[in-house]
Amino acid sequence: MLTYHKIKENLRETLQKKKNIVGAAVGSGLSARLAVSGGADLLLALNSGRFRNAGRSSMAGLMPFKNCNQWVLEFGSQEIIPVVQNIPIIFGACASDPTIDWDYFLDLLLQKGFHGINNFPSVGLIDGVLREALEEQGMGFANEVELISRAHRKGLFTVAFVFDPEQGEAMARVGADVICAHFGFTVGGSLGAKKSVSIENAAALANNIFSRAAAIRKDCFWLVYGGPVIYPEQADYIFKHTGAQGYIGGSSIERIPAEEGIREITDQFKNIVRLQQENVRLKEELERKMGFDEIVGQSRVMQELYNIVRKVADEKINILVYGESGTGKELVTRAIHYNSKRRDGPFIKVNCAALPENLLESELFGHEKGAFTGALQQRLGRFELAHKGTLFLDEIGEMSLLTQAKLLRVIQQQEFERVGGSKTIRVDARIICATNKDLWQMVKKGEFREDLYYRLNVVSIYTPPLRQHKEDIPLLVNHFLAKTNDKFNRQIARITPEALECLLNYEWPGNVRELQNVIERAVILCEGKMITLADLPQHLRQHTVEEKKLRENVSLIQYASTISADMEKKAILEALEKFHWHRTNTANYLGISRRTLLNKINKYGLGRH
Repeated sequence: MLTYHKIKENLRETLQKKKNIVGAAVGSGLSARLAVSGGADLLLALNSGRFRNAGRSSMAGLMPFKNCNQWVLEFGSQEIIPVVQNIPIIFGACASDPTIDWDYFLDLLLQKGFHGINNFPSVGLIDGVLREALEEQGMGFANEVELISRAHRKGLFTVAFVFDPEQGEAMARVGADVICAHFGFTVGGSLGAKKSVSIENAAALANNIFSRAAAIRKDCFWLVYGGPVIYPEQADYIFKHTGAQGYIGGSSIERIPAEEGIREITDQFKNIVRLQQENVRLKEELERKMGFDEIVGQSRVMQELYNIVRKVADEKINILVYGESGTGKELVTRAIHYNSKRRDGPFIKVNCAALPENLLESELFGHEKGAFTGALQQRLGRFELAHKGTLFLDEIGEMSLLTQAKLLRVIQQQEFERVGGSKTIRVDARIICATNKDLWQMVKKGEFREDLYYRLNVVSIYTPPLRQHKEDIPLLVNHFLAKTNDKFNRQIARITPEALECLLNYEWPGNVRELQNVIERAVILCEGKMITLADLPQHLRQHTVEEKKLRENVSLIQYASTISADMEKKAILEALEKFHWHRTNTANYLGISRRTLLNKINKYGLGRH
């Protein structure tokens, strides 16, 4: 039999096993039985649980619908108590019920098999004028404190919902066994509250409540309920950042999972045939799109690039990808590989500019043990590793003429020997090269073999610089924002129009790679929920519309001085007022030095009025 002391002993044993206490607020026997099978340590029979089972929100539990206490007594004693063994069942009581003799009713709860009491519905969930009226009429939180006090004296286990430190202190004084910091109605689900306290503020509130109550009574159990705590991850945050020992869930245990589960299962039954048919199509589409996820852009030049990639992906030809640094040549190469029949084979990359000449040959073709000093064992080259796949030779323009000759042989004959070896090795690898140099000009200068150039350049793909498709910058910004948020666990929602305008006005010598770096920097430095002009590097902030006009034309000072001194004076005064008489910003805006600005201010006798 569960006695008052046995309940406390069981909860302490749970904590000693380094497990959190979990309570479930339920409104039916089925919910109670499932919660117990999941490991619940205590059950709260609440009228809000009954409303949740009826498809209404927990908020309905505060409405004057029939006699709340009699209703909970009925379904609690008829449905929950008969199906639950050895788990404390806590009665959710409306303390402001004027029809009840509480001494009699508490004895009745013990007889029915309830083990404790909880103050719900609670006026702590009501705010504003209604709350003031209830308090004035003697139907406020003091009634709930008195109810917990009476229940404690009767030997019932008491769970006190509190909403601020003062309420926590009051409940601790009357002997509440559990101080549960209530964060308000659970946010989430289609029927849940739409706004709630943040998880950080909830943690701060819980700590404040617990510390104040613990100064009065240290042997309470410290739990939390509701608000932003919807899933176990939020509860874990609270456990790590507060003194909370456990969590009581209502909507998060009962309503929200039911909503999600019922919706998902119904949809699956409804659409099982269509889903099976789509599965084949989606798999094929995924294979076609694989490799395109990192190439972002809807401009005409990018659409042309996509079309070329799709056309050549499955063709058994060598490809040359060329363009400025930072334009995404490697991304294009990967897209070709993953959209080809070689997608299941390896994708091997060699940066020809990163390796000295004496190592590049060994890197490409491998070497035998003892082929040169330091060759302590046989090593496979990148050509062998790329067999049945794709070999990506980046910065091909940096390869020496000697290595170019050896590469040409492999392309022509599909065979080679390892360095220091005599065995001919045949290989089937598609070669894609990339360069930011003009290979044809190198051919003319004798720096690149003409026969190799034609072998590699069966099809050439140009990756355009970002300045040629600036209309893709908004898409790229959103793409990099999502990636950077995920990388650094940030939640930057968007970029302000002024900052985006600045990005659009910049010429981007470093192309898409430079834009990605700028967005990463801005996300790291951003202190709000959106990137502003102030989060961008100084050299970009100069590229606002006004600054661009200054660069395209003469400075305002120069322009004004060509007409009259009066216009120059007016231009300076307007700029000073625009920047609230900040001399440095005004000088930058006008395109003159700070010293020149000060001289002009003195010349015209300008000053604040």
